Amino acid sequence: MGALRRAARAASSLLLTRAEFAAVELSQSGADALRWLLWALGATALLALTLIAATAAIVLALWDRLGWYSLGFLTLAYAVATAYLIFRLWRALNSRPPLLARTMAEFSKDREALFGGSGDAGPEQTP
Repeated sequence: MGALRRAARAASSLLLTRAEFAAVELSQSGADALRWLLWALGATALLALTLIAATAAIVLALWDRLGWYSLGFLTLAYAVATAYLIFRLWRALNSRPPLLARTMAEFSKDREALFGGSGDAGPEQTP
């Protein structure tokens, strides 16, 4: 009975440790996401101001030769650049590892260490 009690304590201690690791991983992911969002918002605001000034300067410089075409060309260039960035963002978001991937891998290792086998085949059938 004492061995069973020690095993239960060890398992619950291991489970609590893994839960703490999961909480740390989640809080770190949230802090990283907030930091990235703030940096992205600042960069976007500065980029918008830069594009407005550059567009106005280019259109004013080319207005005598090209007229409205200069604005159309710049609009097309901005649309192509935006489509490229959205594609890259979409691809990066789809290729990132799932949330809590390391924690789930550790849970899987713990399950295998405690119960043996992969656990994917379901309960063993004995004749």
